[in-house]
Amino acid sequence: MTELSKFGLRVFFDDATQELTFGEGVVCGGGSSKHLQKMKGLLYRDSAAENCDELCYVFCHDIYREEDRHLFEKRQYANGITVLMPGTMGGECRKNSGHYHGYVPGHICTFPEVYEVLTGEAVFLLQESRNFDHADEELKVETLRAVFLKAGEKIIVPPFCGHCAINVGEGPMAFGNLAAPSPLLYAPIQQRHGLGVYVLNIQGRIVFVYNSHYKDLPQLTIVQAHENPALGITFGKSVYESFVSSPERFNCLDEPEQYQEEIEHMLG
Repeated sequence: MTELSKFGLRVFFDDATQELTFGEGVVCGGGSSKHLQKMKGLLYRDSAAENCDELCYVFCHDIYREEDRHLFEKRQYANGITVLMPGTMGGECRKNSGHYHGYVPGHICTFPEVYEVLTGEAVFLLQESRNFDHADEELKVETLRAVFLKAGEKIIVPPFCGHCAINVGEGPMAFGNLAAPSPLLYAPIQQRHGLGVYVLNIQGRIVFVYNSHYKDLPQLTIVQAHENPALGITFGKSVYESFVSSPERFNCLDEPEQYQEEIEHMLG
């Protein structure tokens, strides 16, 4: 049993049952799971998913203390945890499906999202595109970035960035997410068999391989995550604690235009 103490609540991952459990007073709105065979069409080698019932990841949503429920419901914020299993799929590190976010109603930017690594080692891929929702056009990727994160570290995914999480460690990797209600657009990534690069583990070494289903990809850039206490992002304090104490710090999730430059400066 592993306690995900970085989340700021009593949450545990049971390695035997591969399920999340919760301490007294912590509520959860529900959960789901995804097995390898459902990842077919997104992998470096699709044959790795053929008739494979191995668990890839589990997800639970709407996690909070009962007394804090009103703070999340007032803004309709999603607050969840995903656990990615360790190991590889035909040499590729375990990942989630990846998606883009839709536009904030009445705004010119798409929704950002906060991610927080709770245990393990992660790579988050960020793939910026301004025409991701134009199905009749070739997807133009403007920037392609990878961020390595360890437990306690966090990022805000900037507007217009398709993104996915990859487990590059030896054990399960758990991460939390905080986001305003947003359409999740999977098709632009599914149609191209994943994001612009695949993350492989070759004899213990992490290797990035470009996805041949894309045209004119930019060079992949490795960037570092930085704190921004004004936006609620401090590596020594959980996102949950930051939000409950100062919900207004997360206004960037609803009104991204005025914070877009600050969010970009957190990745350098």
